[in-house]
Amino acid sequence: MWNWLTIQTSSWPQTSEIYDKISNGVGNFYPGSGHDSQHTSPESSRVSAPASAESKKKIVMVTGSAGNSRMLGMPRIKEMVYENRITYAQKHGLNFMWANMTSYNLPDGAPVYWNKIPILRDAFDRFPEAEWIWWLDIDIIIMNISLHIHDHVLSPEGMARNILLDYPINGAEGGRTGYRTSPGYRHEDINFVLSLDHWGMNVGNFLMRRSEWSDWLLDMWLEPLYISQNWVFPENDGWSHLWQHHQIVRNPTACMNQHSMNAYPDYNALGSHWEAGDHVVHFAGCGGDPICEGAWAKHWSMREDVEVPAFVKDKLREGVAEIEAFQGGAK
Repeated sequence: MWNWLTIQTSSWPQTSEIYDKISNGVGNFYPGSGHDSQHTSPESSRVSAPASAESKKKIVMVTGSAGNSRMLGMPRIKEMVYENRITYAQKHGLNFMWANMTSYNLPDGAPVYWNKIPILRDAFDRFPEAEWIWWLDIDIIIMNISLHIHDHVLSPEGMARNILLDYPINGAEGGRTGYRTSPGYRHEDINFVLSLDHWGMNVGNFLMRRSEWSDWLLDMWLEPLYISQNWVFPENDGWSHLWQHHQIVRNPTACMNQHSMNAYPDYNALGSHWEAGDHVVHFAGCGGDPICEGAWAKHWSMREDVEVPAFVKDKLREGVAEIEAFQGGAK
Protein backbone atom coordinates (compact mmCIF):
# COMPACT_ATOMS: atom_id res chain seq x y z
CA MET A 1 0.00 0.00 0.00
CA TRP A 2 1.16 3.51 -0.70
CA ASN A 3 1.37 6.63 1.39
CA TRP A 4 -2.11 8.04 1.96
CA LEU A 5 -0.86 11.58 2.58
CA THR A 6 -1.72 14.35 0.19
CA ILE A 7 1.21 15.76 -1.76
CA GLN A 8 1.61 19.04 -3.56
CA THR A 9 1.44 18.80 -7.34
CA SER A 10 4.35 20.15 -9.30
CA SER A 11 3.90 23.39 -11.16
CA TRP A 12 2.61 23.02 -14.69
CA PRO A 13 4.60 23.89 -17.79
CA GLN A 14 3.31 26.76 -19.89
CA THR A 15 -0.08 26.01 -21.43
CA SER A 16 1.28 26.13 -24.98
CA GLU A 17 3.94 23.55 -24.08
CA ILE A 18 1.35 21.17 -22.65
CA TYR A 19 -0.92 21.58 -25.65
CA ASP A 20 1.96 20.97 -28.05
CA LYS A 21 2.95 17.79 -26.23
CA ILE A 22 -0.62 16.52 -26.19
CA SER A 23 -1.54 17.43 -29.74
CA ASN A 24 1.77 16.23 -31.21
CA GLY A 25 1.87 13.07 -29.12
CA VAL A 26 -1.30 11.19 -28.23
CA GLY A 27 -3.32 13.49 -30.49
CA ASN A 28 -1.93 12.03 -33.72
CA PHE A 29 -2.33 8.29 -33.88
CA TYR A 30 -5.45 7.51 -35.87
CA PRO A 31 -5.90 6.83 -39.59
CA GLY A 32 -5.55 10.05 -41.51
CA SER A 33 -3.46 11.75 -38.83
CA GLY A 34 -0.02 10.39 -39.65
CA HIS A 35 0.25 7.27 -37.50
CA ASP A 36 1.72 3.93 -38.46
CA SER A 37 -0.92 1.74 -40.10
CA GLN A 38 0.40 -1.35 -38.36
CA HIS A 39 -1.27 -0.06 -35.18
CA THR A 40 -4.76 0.46 -36.58
CA SER A 41 -6.30 -2.78 -35.38
CA PRO A 42 -6.87 -4.11 -31.89
CA GLU A 43 -5.13 -7.31 -32.86
CA SER A 44 -1.82 -5.44 -33.13
CA SER A 45 -2.12 -4.29 -29.54
CA ARG A 46 -1.84 -7.88 -28.36
CA VAL A 47 1.93 -7.82 -28.89
CA SER A 48 2.47 -5.35 -26.04
CA ALA A 49 4.45 -6.66 -23.11
CA PRO A 50 2.27 -7.94 -20.25
CA ALA A 51 1.89 -5.68 -17.26
CA SER A 52 3.84 -6.61 -14.17
CA ALA A 53 2.08 -7.62 -10.97
CA GLU A 54 3.20 -4.30 -9.47
CA SER A 55 1.68 -2.36 -12.36
CA LYS A 56 -1.64 -4.11 -11.83
CA LYS A 57 -1.69 -2.76 -8.28
CA LYS A 58 -1.16 0.84 -9.34
CA ILE A 59 -4.87 1.40 -9.78
CA VAL A 60 -6.83 3.41 -7.21
CA MET A 61 -10.55 2.83 -6.88
CA VAL A 62 -12.48 6.02 -6.14
CA THR A 63 -16.11 6.49 -5.09
CA GLY A 64 -17.83 9.69 -4.02
CA SER A 65 -21.11 10.38 -2.25
CA ALA A 66 -22.84 13.44 -0.91
CA GLY A 67 -23.38 12.68 2.76
CA ASN A 68 -26.98 11.53 2.50
CA SER A 69 -28.09 8.92 5.00
CA ARG A 70 -30.06 7.00 2.38
CA MET A 71 -29.36 6.23 -1.26
CA LEU A 72 -31.73 4.47 -3.65
CA GLY A 73 -34.25 4.47 -0.81
CA MET A 74 -32.08 2.08 1.19
CA PRO A 75 -30.77 2.91 4.67
CA ARG A 76 -27.61 0.74 4.58
CA ILE A 77 -26.44 1.04 0.99
CA LYS A 78 -23.21 2.78 1.99
CA GLU A 79 -22.23 -0.05 4.29
CA MET A 80 -22.90 -2.51 1.46
CA VAL A 81 -20.86 -0.45 -1.00
CA TYR A 82 -18.00 -0.21 1.51
CA GLU A 83 -17.98 -3.99 1.91
CA ASN A 84 -18.08 -4.44 -1.86
CA ARG A 85 -15.29 -1.99 -2.69
CA ILE A 86 -12.91 -2.94 0.13
CA THR A 87 -13.37 -6.66 -0.51
CA TYR A 88 -12.44 -6.11 -4.16
CA ALA A 89 -9.51 -3.82 -3.33
CA GLN A 90 -8.16 -6.25 -0.74
CA LYS A 91 -8.42 -9.20 -3.11
CA HIS A 92 -6.49 -7.47 -5.88
CA GLY A 93 -4.07 -5.32 -3.85
CA LEU A 94 -5.60 -1.98 -4.85
CA ASN A 95 -6.13 1.21 -2.87
CA PHE A 96 -9.59 2.68 -2.33
CA MET A 97 -10.59 6.28 -1.70
CA TRP A 98 -14.14 7.26 -0.70
CA ALA A 99 -14.62 11.01 -0.96
CA ASN A 100 -17.29 13.24 0.55
CA MET A 101 -18.44 15.09 -2.56
CA THR A 102 -19.91 18.02 -0.63
CA SER A 103 -16.46 18.89 0.73
CA TYR A 104 -15.09 19.56 -2.76
CA ASN A 105 -17.02 22.76 -3.25
CA LEU A 106 -17.00 24.41 -6.64
CA PRO A 107 -18.01 28.09 -6.89
CA ASP A 108 -21.39 29.54 -7.81
CA GLY A 109 -23.50 26.71 -6.46
CA ALA A 110 -22.45 24.18 -9.10
CA PRO A 111 -24.38 20.87 -8.96
CA VAL A 112 -22.57 18.40 -6.72
CA TYR A 113 -22.03 16.02 -9.65
CA TRP A 114 -19.29 18.33 -10.94
CA ASN A 115 -17.29 17.67 -7.77
CA LYS A 116 -16.34 14.34 -9.30
CA ILE A 117 -13.63 16.21 -11.22
CA PRO A 118 -11.75 17.84 -8.31
CA ILE A 119 -12.00 14.48 -6.54
CA LEU A 120 -10.12 12.90 -9.43
CA ARG A 121 -7.43 15.55 -9.12
CA ASP A 122 -7.23 14.90 -5.39
CA ALA A 123 -6.90 11.16 -5.97
CA PHE A 124 -3.93 11.65 -8.30
CA ASP A 125 -2.34 13.90 -5.65
CA ARG A 126 -2.95 11.57 -2.71
CA PHE A 127 -1.67 8.50 -4.55
CA PRO A 128 1.42 9.69 -6.44
CA GLU A 129 2.38 6.18 -7.56
CA ALA A 130 -1.03 5.48 -9.10
CA GLU A 131 -1.01 4.93 -12.85
CA TRP A 132 -4.79 4.75 -13.19
CA ILE A 133 -7.75 6.16 -11.27
CA TRP A 134 -10.85 3.99 -11.46
CA TRP A 135 -13.99 5.97 -10.71
CA LEU A 136 -17.16 4.08 -9.69
CA ASP A 137 -20.40 5.85 -8.83
CA ILE A 138 -21.86 4.81 -5.50
CA ASP A 139 -24.80 3.11 -7.24
CA ILE A 140 -22.60 0.35 -8.67
CA ILE A 141 -22.17 -3.20 -7.38
CA ILE A 142 -19.04 -5.09 -8.43
CA MET A 143 -20.62 -8.43 -9.26
CA ASN A 144 -17.64 -10.42 -10.54
CA ILE A 145 -15.10 -9.79 -7.79
CA SER A 146 -12.54 -12.30 -9.09
CA LEU A 147 -12.17 -10.35 -12.34
CA HIS A 148 -9.23 -7.93 -12.16
CA ILE A 149 -10.04 -4.60 -13.83
CA HIS A 150 -6.60 -4.55 -15.46
CA ASP A 151 -6.96 -7.96 -17.06
CA HIS A 152 -10.55 -7.20 -18.00
CA VAL A 153 -10.27 -3.87 -19.86
CA LEU A 154 -6.81 -2.28 -19.41
CA SER A 155 -4.56 -5.06 -20.64
CA PRO A 156 -3.93 -5.30 -24.39
CA GLU A 157 -6.01 -8.46 -24.56
CA GLY A 158 -8.85 -7.08 -22.45
CA MET A 159 -9.04 -3.86 -24.41
CA ALA A 160 -8.98 -5.66 -27.76
CA ARG A 161 -11.76 -7.94 -26.55
CA ASN A 162 -14.10 -5.18 -25.38
CA ILE A 163 -13.39 -2.00 -27.36
CA LEU A 164 -15.95 -0.75 -29.89
CA LEU A 165 -14.29 0.45 -33.10
CA ASP A 166 -16.03 2.59 -35.73
CA TYR A 167 -19.20 2.34 -33.65
CA PRO A 168 -22.05 4.90 -33.77
CA ILE A 169 -22.50 7.17 -30.74
CA ASN A 170 -26.07 7.85 -29.68
CA GLY A 171 -27.31 11.00 -28.01
CA ALA A 172 -30.18 11.84 -25.66
CA GLU A 173 -33.23 9.61 -26.10
CA GLY A 174 -31.24 7.28 -28.32
CA GLY A 175 -30.98 9.61 -31.30
CA ARG A 176 -28.02 9.43 -33.65
CA THR A 177 -25.34 12.06 -33.24
CA GLY A 178 -23.41 11.36 -36.43
CA TYR A 179 -20.29 10.59 -34.40
CA ARG A 180 -18.52 7.25 -34.39
CA THR A 181 -15.74 5.80 -32.30
CA SER A 182 -12.31 5.60 -33.87
CA PRO A 183 -11.67 2.81 -36.38
CA GLY A 184 -8.32 2.01 -34.75
CA TYR A 185 -6.13 2.65 -31.73
CA ARG A 186 -2.76 2.01 -30.13
CA HIS A 187 -3.07 0.45 -26.72
CA GLU A 188 -0.19 2.42 -25.22
CA ASP A 189 -1.83 5.75 -26.16
CA ILE A 190 -5.17 5.19 -24.43
CA ASN A 191 -5.70 7.50 -21.44
CA PHE A 192 -9.44 7.25 -20.79
CA VAL A 193 -11.66 4.15 -20.78
CA LEU A 194 -15.45 4.16 -20.48
CA SER A 195 -18.46 2.41 -21.97
CA LEU A 196 -21.43 3.28 -24.17
CA ASP A 197 -25.13 2.79 -23.58
CA HIS A 198 -28.18 3.53 -25.75
CA TRP A 199 -27.92 7.25 -24.86
CA GLY A 200 -24.22 7.65 -25.53
CA MET A 201 -21.36 7.63 -23.03
CA ASN A 202 -21.65 7.15 -19.29
CA VAL A 203 -19.06 8.47 -16.84
CA GLY A 204 -20.44 6.53 -13.89
CA ASN A 205 -17.68 3.95 -14.32
CA PHE A 206 -14.45 4.89 -16.07
CA LEU A 207 -10.66 4.76 -15.84
CA MET A 208 -8.23 7.64 -16.34
CA ARG A 209 -4.48 7.25 -16.76
CA ARG A 210 -2.04 9.66 -15.11
CA SER A 211 -0.70 11.81 -17.95
CA GLU A 212 -0.30 15.40 -19.11
CA TRP A 213 -3.38 14.81 -21.24
CA SER A 214 -5.38 13.92 -18.12
CA ASP A 215 -4.17 17.06 -16.32
CA TRP A 216 -5.31 19.08 -19.30
CA LEU A 217 -8.65 17.24 -19.55
CA LEU A 218 -9.52 17.75 -15.88
CA ASP A 219 -8.90 21.46 -16.35
CA MET A 220 -11.02 21.68 -19.50
CA TRP A 221 -13.82 19.53 -18.08
CA LEU A 222 -14.41 22.17 -15.40
CA GLU A 223 -14.95 24.94 -17.94
CA PRO A 224 -17.28 27.47 -16.20
CA LEU A 225 -19.43 27.68 -19.33
CA TYR A 226 -20.12 23.94 -19.09
CA ILE A 227 -20.97 24.16 -15.41
CA SER A 228 -23.46 26.95 -16.12
CA GLN A 229 -25.41 24.86 -18.63
CA ASN A 230 -28.76 23.38 -17.66
CA TRP A 231 -27.74 19.90 -18.73
CA VAL A 232 -29.77 16.88 -17.62
CA PHE A 233 -26.64 14.88 -16.75
CA PRO A 234 -24.24 17.71 -15.85
CA GLU A 235 -20.72 16.29 -15.77
CA ASN A 236 -21.69 13.48 -18.16
CA ASP A 237 -22.98 15.95 -20.75
CA GLY A 238 -19.86 18.05 -20.22
CA TRP A 239 -17.71 15.03 -21.03
CA SER A 240 -19.84 14.18 -24.09
CA HIS A 241 -19.48 17.74 -25.36
CA LEU A 242 -15.69 17.56 -25.03
CA TRP A 243 -15.53 14.21 -26.80
CA GLN A 244 -17.80 15.22 -29.66
CA HIS A 245 -16.20 18.57 -30.39
CA HIS A 246 -12.51 17.98 -29.72
CA GLN A 247 -10.42 15.37 -31.50
CA ILE A 248 -7.77 15.80 -28.84
CA VAL A 249 -10.29 14.24 -26.42
CA ARG A 250 -11.54 11.55 -28.80
CA ASN A 251 -8.13 10.21 -29.79
CA PRO A 252 -6.93 8.78 -26.45
CA THR A 253 -10.41 7.57 -25.40
CA ALA A 254 -11.40 3.90 -25.57
CA CYS A 255 -15.15 3.23 -25.74
CA MET A 256 -16.03 -0.24 -24.48
CA ASN A 257 -19.12 -2.39 -24.87
CA GLN A 258 -21.53 -1.91 -22.00
CA HIS A 259 -21.38 -5.47 -20.71
CA SER A 260 -17.67 -5.07 -20.06
CA MET A 261 -17.97 -2.33 -17.43
CA ASN A 262 -21.38 -0.70 -17.05
CA ALA A 263 -24.32 -3.08 -17.45
CA TYR A 264 -27.72 -1.94 -16.15
CA PRO A 265 -30.41 -3.78 -14.15
CA ASP A 266 -33.22 -5.20 -16.23
CA TYR A 267 -35.72 -2.40 -15.55
CA ASN A 268 -33.45 0.18 -17.21
CA ALA A 269 -34.29 0.57 -20.90
CA LEU A 270 -31.36 2.91 -21.61
CA GLY A 271 -28.77 0.22 -22.15
CA SER A 272 -27.70 -3.42 -22.02
CA HIS A 273 -28.87 -5.46 -19.06
CA TRP A 274 -26.56 -7.23 -16.64
CA GLU A 275 -25.83 -10.88 -17.40
CA ALA A 276 -24.03 -13.48 -15.32
CA GLY A 277 -20.28 -12.92 -15.64
CA ASP A 278 -20.51 -9.16 -16.27
CA HIS A 279 -18.14 -7.20 -14.07
CA VAL A 280 -20.54 -4.66 -12.54
CA VAL A 281 -24.17 -3.58 -12.47
CA HIS A 282 -24.89 0.16 -12.43
CA PHE A 283 -28.18 1.54 -11.10
CA ALA A 284 -27.82 4.71 -13.15
CA GLY A 285 -30.50 7.32 -12.55
CA CYS A 286 -32.36 5.18 -10.06
CA GLY A 287 -32.65 7.85 -7.38
CA GLY A 288 -35.34 7.06 -4.83
CA ASP A 289 -37.67 5.14 -7.14
CA PRO A 290 -39.42 2.30 -5.26
CA ILE A 291 -38.13 -0.19 -7.82
CA CYS A 292 -34.54 0.53 -6.83
CA GLU A 293 -34.48 -1.17 -3.45
CA GLY A 294 -35.82 -4.46 -4.78
CA ALA A 295 -33.54 -4.42 -7.82
CA TRP A 296 -30.50 -3.64 -5.67
CA ALA A 297 -31.35 -6.44 -3.23
CA LYS A 298 -31.84 -8.87 -6.11
CA HIS A 299 -28.46 -8.16 -7.67
CA TRP A 300 -26.70 -7.97 -4.30
CA SER A 301 -27.80 -11.55 -3.65
CA MET A 302 -26.48 -12.59 -7.09
CA ARG A 303 -22.97 -11.14 -6.74
CA GLU A 304 -20.02 -13.51 -6.61
CA ASP A 305 -19.79 -15.22 -3.24
CA VAL A 306 -16.38 -14.36 -1.83
CA GLU A 307 -15.16 -14.13 1.74
CA VAL A 308 -15.37 -10.62 3.18
CA PRO A 309 -12.17 -9.74 5.08
CA ALA A 310 -12.63 -9.89 8.85
CA PHE A 311 -11.40 -6.32 9.33
CA VAL A 312 -14.14 -5.07 7.01
CA LYS A 313 -16.80 -6.81 9.08
CA ASP A 314 -15.25 -5.44 12.27
CA LYS A 315 -15.18 -1.85 11.03
CA LEU A 316 -18.76 -2.01 9.85
CA ARG A 317 -19.91 -3.55 13.12
CA GLU A 318 -18.04 -0.94 15.18
CA GLY A 319 -19.18 1.96 13.00
CA VAL A 320 -15.64 3.02 12.06
CA ALA A 321 -15.62 2.17 8.35
CA GLU A 322 -13.91 4.87 6.24
CA ILE A 323 -17.10 5.94 4.47
CA GLU A 324 -16.72 9.42 2.95
CA ALA A 325 -13.45 9.69 4.87
CA PHE A 326 -11.63 11.79 2.27
CA GLN A 327 -12.40 15.48 2.50
CA GLY A 328 -11.59 18.19 -0.01
CA GLY A 329 -10.40 21.67 0.83
CA ALA A 330 -12.05 24.92 -0.17
CA LYS A 331 -11.99 25.33 -3.91
